[in-house]
Amino acid sequence: MGNIEWKPKKSSSLPLHLQIYNYIKRKILNGKWSIGMKLPSQRNLAKQFDVNRSTIIMALEELSADGLIESKVGSGTTVINNTWGVLASSPPPNWIDYVRSGIHKPNNNSVQKINEAETNPHIIRLGTGELSPELLSCNQLTKLLQMDMRSNLSLGYEEPKGSIHLRKTICDYLKEKGIETSPSSILIVSGGLQALQLISIGLLQRGSVIFHESPSYLNSIHVFSICRHEFIRYTYG
Repeated sequence: MGNIEWKPKKSSSLPLHLQIYNYIKRKILNGKWSIGMKLPSQRNLAKQFDVNRSTIIMALEELSADGLIESKVGSGTTVINNTWGVLASSPPPNWIDYVRSGIHKPNNNSVQKINEAETNPHIIRLGTGELSPELLSCNQLTKLLQMDMRSNLSLGYEEPKGSIHLRKTICDYLKEKGIETSPSSILIVSGGLQALQLISIGLLQRGSVIFHESPSYLNSIHVFSICRHEFIRYTYG
């Protein structure tokens, strides 16, 4: 970073620390002050901006609160990669102005026509996924509601742990292998990847060592991926 030729205007109604805050913020958001770049010391910044050190401290505190810089004792102040802080510090876009300045007209008329069509009973509303009244099985629903509710009525909802019949079958299979368990101790998952994810989060402790072939779909599990990167970093870093 070279010398800073810009200086805040002391005659401006905007406080000096806010002028400096806006200047540094623009430099960071425009990419001119890149991530990881070290800022000059507070004393040097005060000298280059021709202000008191307390003014620099106030400006840096505002930038740090926005997640744009980070100060550490012994390391100085650096620009950090805090994407959320950068987005939060930027004003939201004015979408109305964007629409007005575009080549396409606003869709207000189209929305009004859609709203009018929704009140028409002869138009099927595909956008909401509703069936036409003629397609509703009213007669079958009437017969269903009049049936003897003492009989078993299944709506297709399974228990949270999965199909009880499948869990009993798994218990019988495990029993042949010499493993005694109960259906309540078995959880059915949608696939092996989900099971590995549950194992990594619920059973393994932090720092557990995992060995697997590479390449492997285990890399798609976030926890295993972190473990692999940490292993490589500590082994070869």
